[in-house]
Amino acid sequence: MNIAKRRKRFSRWIYVVAPLLALSISGTAAAAEPKVPETIYQWVQSSERMNYFFNKEEMRYAKDEEGQISSDTLLVPVIKTYDDIQIDDILTKRRWRMESTDELSDLAGEGNFLTFYLDRGVVVVNTVDLLDSKLSALEHSEPEREVVIEDLTEQSREGIFYRAILDYEQEHREEIMARTEKADSAKQE
Repeated sequence: MNIAKRRKRFSRWIYVVAPLLALSISGTAAAAEPKVPETIYQWVQSSERMNYFFNKEEMRYAKDEEGQISSDTLLVPVIKTYDDIQIDDILTKRRWRMESTDELSDLAGEGNFLTFYLDRGVVVVNTVDLLDSKLSALEHSEPEREVVIEDLTEQSREGIFYRAILDYEQEHREEIMARTEKADSAKQE
């Protein structure tokens, strides 16, 4: 058989096998994904490696130095669930850095606590918790990473996610304010 015929046969074969392989890989990743309650978390987007959610039920405004509610500072818990490739990538990088992976056998995503400074257009990633498939924390860190939202491109996954949270805040200001006041009064009782 000449090379041209082999190439043609191989190209037909690869177009059949590649989609099947992709389906089987994505099927296993979806099966291991934790259940994120849709009544509490708002899905924003999915990338090749993660799904992005924010907690619309716990979104609140912060208090200023005088104890008054500050509608310029928004506090938001978020969850990002990983696919199998992202999990493998994280574990591989940890092994490469000679860090332990023992406690990460059920790694499924991460939970972050974000503080948006609305008047400055800045978001701070206050905490990062690596999560298991039951959304329980496996590991905790406090990076305090500051991001200027305007510096993120329109195509940036992080930018799309943060802007979606800000859009939600604009559409639900009264609801968030009422929830903040209710939580504040419950703490005082």
